[in-house]
Amino acid sequence: MLEREIKYRIPKEGDAAAVCEVIEDAGFRLESSGSITHEDRYLDTPDWMLYRVGLALRLRVEGERRELQAKTIQSESEGVLARSEWTQAAPPIDPPWENLPDGPVSYLLKPLNSLGLLEQLSVRTRVESERKTFRWMNEREVLGSVTLDSVFQAGSHNGGESYRELEVEALDGADRALDEVREAVERRLDLHTSVETKLAAALAIAGERLPELAERERPYSLYEGDRLADVAAKTLGRHLSRMFWNEPGTRLNLDGNCLHDMRVATRRLRTALLVFALAIPEETRLVLGRDLRWIGRALGGVRDLDVGLNRVSEMAAKAPEHERAALYVFARYLEIKRARRRMGLLRRLDSKRFEGFRGRAQKWLDGGPSLWSSTAQPDATAGTGVIPPSLAPAYMVGPRIVAEWDNRMREACQEAERKSTPANVHALRIAVKHARYAVEYFAVSEGQGAHHRAKQLARIQDKLGEHQDAATLLRHMRRYARTIPRRDRQLLLGARGVMDRLEPDIRITRGELHELWELGAGADVT
Repeated sequence: MLEREIKYRIPKEGDAAAVCEVIEDAGFRLESSGSITHEDRYLDTPDWMLYRVGLALRLRVEGERRELQAKTIQSESEGVLARSEWTQAAPPIDPPWENLPDGPVSYLLKPLNSLGLLEQLSVRTRVESERKTFRWMNEREVLGSVTLDSVFQAGSHNGGESYRELEVEALDGADRALDEVREAVERRLDLHTSVETKLAAALAIAGERLPELAERERPYSLYEGDRLADVAAKTLGRHLSRMFWNEPGTRLNLDGNCLHDMRVATRRLRTALLVFALAIPEETRLVLGRDLRWIGRALGGVRDLDVGLNRVSEMAAKAPEHERAALYVFARYLEIKRARRRMGLLRRLDSKRFEGFRGRAQKWLDGGPSLWSSTAQPDATAGTGVIPPSLAPAYMVGPRIVAEWDNRMREACQEAERKSTPANVHALRIAVKHARYAVEYFAVSEGQGAHHRAKQLARIQDKLGEHQDAATLLRHMRRYARTIPRRDRQLLLGARGVMDRLEPDIRITRGELHELWELGAGADVT
C-alpha cells in the first residue's frame, strides 16, 4: 500500500485549529470521527538493521489491539510524503520473536530471517500519542483523513507533550486535493510541511545516535606511511564492511542502491585480490576469490536487469507508438527474468557456503588490520635482511603496481582498436576498472594527482559501461524477439525498431580508445 500524506509540525505557540480552518476555507469539509490514544513501539536490531535498509517497524498498541506496521523511511516524491506501508496483526507479546503470523509484514521481512532479524528485535524507543481524527471530505466524497496528534515520549505525560503534529492523508485519486491543501496552508499560514518521522524525532529527543557506514570503515583509514600489507588489509576490510552493510538492503529489495553498492564492493574486493597479490597470502586469495566470484555473478545478474529496465523506461518515454508497445511487453519479460534471478540470489545468500564466507570474513574483520598484516608476511625472506615487498612502504611499491595495470589497460585498448567486438569492449572495460581501482587504492600515498586520474578513469569506465549495457540489453531483446509470434507483425516491427536503435550504442569510438591510450601513458585528458 502506498501512503500519501502531508504533515505539519505545529509550533508551541501555534494553533492547530487554524490549519483546520484553512482546509475548510479551501472548500473541503472535516467531520470529527473521535479520539484515540495509542503507543508506538519502534523495533529494530542492536545494529539498526531495519533503519539501515530504509524501513521503520513499529508495534502499535491501542487498548487490547496490537498491530505490526512497516513503512519505508524515504519518500518516493517531494512535497507530498509518498511511502509504502505494510500492516498485519502482531504477536501477543513484545519481541524478540521466533516467528511472525502470516501477513504482509511477515512476507516483507522473510528475506532477513536468515540474518536472525526476529530473534534480535527489541523496542528501541516508544512514542505515545493522543489523536483526534477527522474525515476529510469534498461534499459527500471522502478524500481521506486529517489527524491531530499530541505526541509524548512514552511515560512523559506529566512533563507535558513533546510536540503536536497534524497529518492530512489522501485516499487514491485525491492527490490534487492534497496539493490544494498544502498550497492553501503555506499561503495563509506560512507553515511548511515536515518530513521528520516520529521515529527520528523520538531518537533525537533521546539523544540516540544512528549508525553510519563511515563509522564501520574508520578502522580501515589509510595513511601515507602505511606499508603495502597495511593498504591491502585495510582495503579488504573496508570493502568487506561495505559488502555486509548492504546485504540486508539487497535482500529486502526496497532500494536498488543497496544491490548496486554490494555488487561494487564485491568487484573492488576481487580487484584488490589481484592488485595486492604480493601482500595477501595465496590461500586467502584463492578462497576469498572463489566465493566473491560466485556471489558476484548472482548480484550482477540482478543488477544488470535493473540497469536494463531503467534503459527501457527511458527509451519508452521517447519512442514512437509501435516501439512503445514492444518496449512495454519487453519490460514485463525483463521483470520476470529479474524476479527469477533475485530468487537465485536469495538462495545463494541463504546458503551454507555464503554463511561460511561471512563467518570467515567477519573473523578477519574482527581481527583488524594487525591480523591481516601479520598473515601477509612471507616466510621466504626471514633472516635474510631483505625487506619483502609486502612490508615495504606503499608509496615505494605502489607506482610499480599501478604501472603494471596501466600496461594491461593499454593492451586491452589495442585489442579493442584492432577488433571492436562486444567481447573485446567488455575486456577493455574490465581492464579500465582494474586500472582505476589500482590508482584509487594508492591515492593516499600518491597524492591529489591520483584522485584526479581516478576520476578520469571512472568517467571513461562509465562510457564503456554504457556500451556494454546496450550490448546486454540488445542480447535480451533479440532473445525476446524470437518469442514473438509471426502473426503479431506490429509487435515484431516494434522490436526490430528498438534493436535498430540499440545497435549504434554498442560501438566504441576511436576517440574513446585514444583517450584511454593517453590515460594509460599517464597523460591528463581533461
